Amino acid sequence: MTFEGALKKIQEKFVAVDASKLADMAVQVTLTDEDCGGTLYFKSVNGAVDVQGYDYHDNDAVIDISRKAMMDILAGKITLDDAIDKGAATATGNFEKLDTLKTAIPKYVAPAKKPAAKKPAAKKPAAKKPETKKADAKKVEVKKPEPKKAEVKAADTVKPAGKAEAKKEAAKKPAAKKATVKKA
Repeated sequence: MTFEGALKKIQEKFVAVDASKLADMAVQVTLTDEDCGGTLYFKSVNGAVDVQGYDYHDNDAVIDISRKAMMDILAGKITLDDAIDKGAATATGNFEKLDTLKTAIPKYVAPAKKPAAKKPAAKKPAAKKPETKKADAKKVEVKKPEPKKAEVKAADTVKPAGKAEAKKEAAKKPAAKKATVKKA
């Protein structure tokens, strides 16, 4: 993050600070991060806070601090005293005025954790029926082989004289049957 980006975020965080609780003061803040180091100040006069990105030589206090620690202070997660104790900040100047930061910055309240909503038991997907491939219904004619002629008898070779007798003879002989079969 650049210094300009950090300055913008700090300016946004100072909006939440109750300026009416701050003493009239000017504090120079030096961000010590390598990637976004730089100097800014905040000035509180008559309940209004001004944050700008340059040195302020007529200051009441000077704070050297990491960007993360400064953001944590402005979010109410830690106090300036905590940051100093942890080694994330140093401060010089009028500590009585700096002490008003404790009351002006709202305390961080962690968002209440909502109880996890019970998820309905995962329904098992219904067992899928195996897909049957519908083959093209093609009709195939199958001819059954004719019965073997074992012996030719003299009676079989004699042809009947009339039509009625020919029908009777045809009924006696087994005819080749044609069957239709569907291929699956």
